[in-house]
Amino acid sequence: MYNTNMARDKENQKRLAKEWYERNKELAKERASKWQKENIERKREIRAKWRNNNLKQHNSYNKEWWSENKDKRAAYQGKRKAAQLQRTPNWLTESELRMIEAKYSLAAMLTRETGMPYHVDHIIPLQGKKVSGLHVFSNLRVIPGTDNVKKSNSYQI
Repeated sequence: MYNTNMARDKENQKRLAKEWYERNKELAKERASKWQKENIERKREIRAKWRNNNLKQHNSYNKEWWSENKDKRAAYQGKRKAAQLQRTPNWLTESELRMIEAKYSLAAMLTRETGMPYHVDHIIPLQGKKVSGLHVFSNLRVIPGTDNVKKSNSYQI
């Protein structure tokens, strides 16, 4: 009985808060803007804490999912590797291939040194919906893993 009442109270509070916000949108936005301007450092702390918590949850979820779905992981990696091989031109020289390897080494070094994952990103994705790029040095860049995951297979001009 007690838990049911608490749940109803929370739902009621949410509903009342939403109704108040709808009636006072401009005031709420004005207050939020003022607080953000006055509390820049606090806002940065809150964001950093939120990002770290979400990144940990995201990473633990991914780790668990990949370990439970090894067949899907293998299929994904195989498809990715095949696309990469298809998109690697025959005309690349040995030195260009070594430069590509250097990008992957740089990403591994940054990951090791900073403790944050770094990925080698294809600027123009290998498997984009509207455009597909090549696996060449000029199409690669090293970026934080979180940015690469957000980007996915999209390409912005």
